[in-house]
Amino acid sequence: MSWDEGLEGPPLEIARTDHTPLRVMAGPGTGKTFALMRRITRLLEEGGIDPSKGLLVTFTRTTAADLVKELSQLNVPGADQLKAGTIHSFCFYILNRARVLAITGRNPRPLLEFEKRFMREDLKQLGLGGIRELRKKLQAFAAAWARLQSEEPGWPQNAEDRIFQQELKNWLIFHEAILIDELVPETLRYLRDNPASPERDMYNCIFVDEYQDLNKAEQRLIDLLSENGSIMIIGDPDQSIYESFRYAHPEGIVNYADDHSGTLDIPLEECRRCPNGIVSLANSLIQNNRLRGSCSCINPRTGNIEGEIHVVQWKTMEDETNGLAQFIKKKIDDGIVNAGRVLVLCPRRQFAYRIRDKLREIGIDAHSFFHEEALEGNPTNFEKAKAQEAFTLLILLSNQNDRVALRCWLGFGSSNLLVS
Repeated sequence: MSWDEGLEGPPLEIARTDHTPLRVMAGPGTGKTFALMRRITRLLEEGGIDPSKGLLVTFTRTTAADLVKELSQLNVPGADQLKAGTIHSFCFYILNRARVLAITGRNPRPLLEFEKRFMREDLKQLGLGGIRELRKKLQAFAAAWARLQSEEPGWPQNAEDRIFQQELKNWLIFHEAILIDELVPETLRYLRDNPASPERDMYNCIFVDEYQDLNKAEQRLIDLLSENGSIMIIGDPDQSIYESFRYAHPEGIVNYADDHSGTLDIPLEECRRCPNGIVSLANSLIQNNRLRGSCSCINPRTGNIEGEIHVVQWKTMEDETNGLAQFIKKKIDDGIVNAGRVLVLCPRRQFAYRIRDKLREIGIDAHSFFHEEALEGNPTNFEKAKAQEAFTLLILLSNQNDRVALRCWLGFGSSNLLVS
């Protein structure tokens, strides 16, 4: 298949342009992945990119896996050499490659989610705040202290944050561990402080997906990496859901052209995937997004069905779980849709687990995208933390000097996680 086969309109423009920077505002179902893959295909076929110097940044591991699969199906020489992954995995690679962690005496042993509970308890004992306050400080630390859209990522600006950061790092250094959330700020600091470092020129062709969900530190990191190469960013400010608890910076894509001169805009506005009724409902909703500026609405595709919209309220969570499961089962039994094409979005993972389990109970294969479920549970309760304790002992069997595992093992079952 030729790279331009079946392409027309904006997707064709995206695939054939060499302009940089390129911003693609793409609403849901508008074919952004399709256009992106065709652009990569053309660049590889025409020699416009050295495959080993191409970087495709995604927001989640699931998206990264999907895009790697798409790349492998291109059957274009060099497609398997492109680096595709999350920005955190890329930062981990950079820090190890540049021996930054070794030079600073840090150990690249990542802290698991349940292990963070023990760390927060220790920080709480130092008088650094309650658990909820500590969570917020950790989120701000991960965003390199750029809490507000007007703030630049860097060092903490007030004494309280500086004390917190120092105590946090003291804990991590003593326990010979690292937070995944540290990777971006550490990489940004390394690249800023070493403008002649070879890592700043590792990639000369960068593609960034879901740009609106990156925080300001991550967006500044992308700027440094793309200074001497080409860049294409894709995103939609109307789909940013991480601003309130991850300090995502959706203004970064809205104002991108103001901060990056010469930006070419090619929007994708026709929704190919969704029924027209859904598109109309979405357009009504996004008009309330005060951050979107002059962004266009998405347009329904001529010929798409009107679709169904059901507004239903149940009295209890159990009623809702049963109702949704039965609704999905009927659609599948009637041949309207197959199970692999159904996606259920939930505000909380515990609710998602209940729906998944109910679907399995009535004979429909279902799975969740939460991979840490087996290690969930309250570590203050032995009965609810058996999997955590077993995993901790497994770590100690492989490395009896693992300080994080030792710390957790001593605290399981204690009301304050301090004494077993």
